[in-house]
Amino acid sequence: MKDRKLQHWQVVNIGLIIYDALAVNAAYFLALWVRFDCRFSMVPEEYLEPFFKFSPFYTLVCIYVFWCLRLYRSIWRFASYSELLRVAVSTVITSVIHIVGITVLFHRMPISYYFTGPILQFFAVLAIRFSYRFILLERSRRGRVTEDNATK
Repeated sequence: MKDRKLQHWQVVNIGLIIYDALAVNAAYFLALWVRFDCRFSMVPEEYLEPFFKFSPFYTLVCIYVFWCLRLYRSIWRFASYSELLRVAVSTVITSVIHIVGITVLFHRMPISYYFTGPILQFFAVLAIRFSYRFILLERSRRGRVTEDNATK
């Protein structure tokens, strides 16, 4: 049997999927937490229970939508406007699914939750992808500065 070793891009994709699963749920949890003055003890059970019950479903929906919109196929070191647009579209699609899904299946959430959650999700999903590009650009810039200083 052949030894199957994961390629670098596969490891990055697995890491992105895990990060996205955590980030999309953290975004909506933070929206709920902020709504209740950043005090977990103040968040009513009537909002926590639906959130936790809906989270697994929402996680799978997000990963599926992100996969369909090729967020796991982009080469993020070359991230540009098209990747930004795909993150925005995926956020709109998944947010609509979240808003309708949690409201219809479980419970109406506070209005601020419906606005803050998508915004936090957008920035969380976008930040990790563009930070990868930023880090690579910064490494490249520092490498050039070091080479320039060595030749002087």
